[in-house]
Amino acid sequence: MIAMLSNTINIQENVPLAAFTTFDVGGPARYFAQVSSETDAVSALAFAREKGLDHIVLGGGSNVLISDEGFPGLVILNRIKGVTIDEAGGNVLANVGGGEDWQDFTDLCVARDWQGVECLAGIPGTVGASPIQNVGAYGQEVSQVISRVHCLETASGKAVSFDNEECAFSYRESIFNTREAGKYLVLSVTFKLIKAGAPAIKYRELEELLSGIPSPALADVRDAVIAIRAGKGVLVRTGYESFKSAGSFFKNPIVTQSQFNHIESIVAGNGSSTTWCWPLPNGDVKISAAYLIQRSGFEKGYRQGKVGISPYHTLILINGGGASARELVGFAAGVQLRILDSFGVLLKPEARLIGFGTSPCIALL
Repeated sequence: MIAMLSNTINIQENVPLAAFTTFDVGGPARYFAQVSSETDAVSALAFAREKGLDHIVLGGGSNVLISDEGFPGLVILNRIKGVTIDEAGGNVLANVGGGEDWQDFTDLCVARDWQGVECLAGIPGTVGASPIQNVGAYGQEVSQVISRVHCLETASGKAVSFDNEECAFSYRESIFNTREAGKYLVLSVTFKLIKAGAPAIKYRELEELLSGIPSPALADVRDAVIAIRAGKGVLVRTGYESFKSAGSFFKNPIVTQSQFNHIESIVAGNGSSTTWCWPLPNGDVKISAAYLIQRSGFEKGYRQGKVGISPYHTLILINGGGASARELVGFAAGVQLRILDSFGVLLKPEARLIGFGTSPCIALL
């Protein structure tokens, strides 16, 4: 059943959401709208306000777990496209539509020799999602190259922009998924890139893979990152093996030095790795969530019914086929509780949980 809102946008009813997510899980959206322009987005948000509906925005659906009951409001699928380039001196300002595919954008930058996102290749999703979570990988974060984020204010439909500082970026966070969560729809993002800049090679695994190339080009770095991701089974591209997942399900926890000392004392002298922790400038320590998961007894490939852990990486929870959202979230809670019991650390989900009410499980609060 389709309800016509205006001449520019269709509002569909009871649309299953599983196909719009990489987990391949999720019940129906009460209302659903695909937007391809700012005008479409304004109309969709006006519909939600008129009906008194909550709304969510989906891009590539690569960082969400939607409940089996679905979402009782309006789901807006962002497919706003377009790339505008402004070259000035040694920099390039690229304004990119929120619905553009992220991998297409990174490939464009590499092809034109624009440095700044080569280590972020292979991350599934859309450009509009990148500032929300401040996506990062292999020594880069997208916040390092974002100049402005152009949005619609969902409460009013007015266009607003935020510069880099106003976005309040931090590890996997921004105003868009913390204090201002749900208040803005990302129309486009402006990136400030360096023409013919040297690639960023800061991550140990990346350094090792590129050690045989005297002066790696951006394409070499991009290809190496793709190869690493492919080896972990998280590359959602034709021709590569991947699993139904949301990528890294948990964030790497950041703990105080005293907390780290306690955790280190637990793992010390028992085959402890030297690559599971990273000291931060403020004295805190970031810890590999994957390492804690494995050390607590969850091995790669572990399965519990239809859900489990990727055979390539312990941070990736997978739908083995036909799993429900409830099964996935229950498994995730079990992982959390074991880590909490073993190390005193509560892992926080990196994946966004949608349609579960206040919380699907106390451990996922």
